[in-house]
Amino acid sequence: MALFNSPEHRLPGFKLALTGCIFAVFVLGLGAFTRLADAGLGCPDWPGCYGHVLWPTSAEEVDVANQAYPDMPVEHDKTWPEMVHRYFAQGLGYITIGLFVLAVRRREQEQPVKTVSALLVANVVLTAVTAVVGVVMEPYAVASVAATMLTLAYLGLKRGTSTLPFKLPAFLLAFIILQGLFGMWTVTLKLWPQVVTSHLLGGFTTFSLLWLLTLRLNNLQWQVPAVNFEQLKAFRRWAAIGLVVVFIQVALGGWTTSNYAAVACPDLPTCQNQWLPEMDFKEGFNVAQSIGPNYLGGTMDNEARIAIHFSHRVGAIITTAYLLFLMAILYKGIGLPETRNMASAILGVLILQVALGLGNIIFQFPVSVAVAHNLVGALLLITMVTLNHRVYTAKLAP
Repeated sequence: MALFNSPEHRLPGFKLALTGCIFAVFVLGLGAFTRLADAGLGCPDWPGCYGHVLWPTSAEEVDVANQAYPDMPVEHDKTWPEMVHRYFAQGLGYITIGLFVLAVRRREQEQPVKTVSALLVANVVLTAVTAVVGVVMEPYAVASVAATMLTLAYLGLKRGTSTLPFKLPAFLLAFIILQGLFGMWTVTLKLWPQVVTSHLLGGFTTFSLLWLLTLRLNNLQWQVPAVNFEQLKAFRRWAAIGLVVVFIQVALGGWTTSNYAAVACPDLPTCQNQWLPEMDFKEGFNVAQSIGPNYLGGTMDNEARIAIHFSHRVGAIITTAYLLFLMAILYKGIGLPETRNMASAILGVLILQVALGLGNIIFQFPVSVAVAHNLVGALLLITMVTLNHRVYTAKLAP
């Protein structure tokens, strides 16, 4: 199965979009490492670190930082992961700006360039001002991003004739600005689980959208015989459901790690040596936790964390079963070489992800395995994005 088209058939911006995907992998991996190493508050301020562009290094700088933040003294093994993550995320933002500029330069006349560009400039300016001024500007930055996304959602309902994407790069830029705000709130709201989970899902969504843009610029579609084309069209809804199922499982994983519930079930196949341990789902899925406390290490009791972890395990079983159902249709129901190769790719990623999930528990949650589990979860998500792109863009073979 050819993943990428020959260079002469690709659209402008393909290499930059692919570079963005590679950067996104680093950002996701560094974000996972920062979270799992309990370094989310390694720098208690934003966008700097104890007032530094990087982090305090000399003994004098550390003393000044400790006096400024007596409740959060400098820990060098936690400051550098946070700042490296931030700078890679900043680099990804620059790539996204480059993709938007390229889309503007190659725009078609029908594209609403001036409106979208003005909104995006307002996003960038207000976010920068928020970083300098502080919380007083946050409502304006959020309102600007919301207005941009609503505008793009409205424009997205209108189908254009341009072969070059414009609305997707614009949406990506607006979304990554929102991600920057979530990154700020992760620190200023002291790892509030709702924000941490949203930030994680935003990272996965950014990666998925960058990959979708890469696929579109790759300009490769399946050429399907007429006898199989209707089967593939009927399969589209099942593929879309599969994407939603995987995203929900990612969200459960995000909620698990945000509430430090991964270690709540340290055994397999039981949990706390019971098939159905005591669980508190009401508290475990309480999305109205108060703002203010420091959530480093989590604040929920054990029964609530068990409910979260148990739900993630059940979600893994449901996700695996549904993806096996999709693979059966792709491999035997439709049976084209392209769909069989796609089924094999999904199977390979799924096996790896399940193995890493089991390995997390068997090896008692080593950071390396947990980071890999996070990254392969992202790989599974973009595999489903690829499947949906292929089945929705497939054409009748000549």
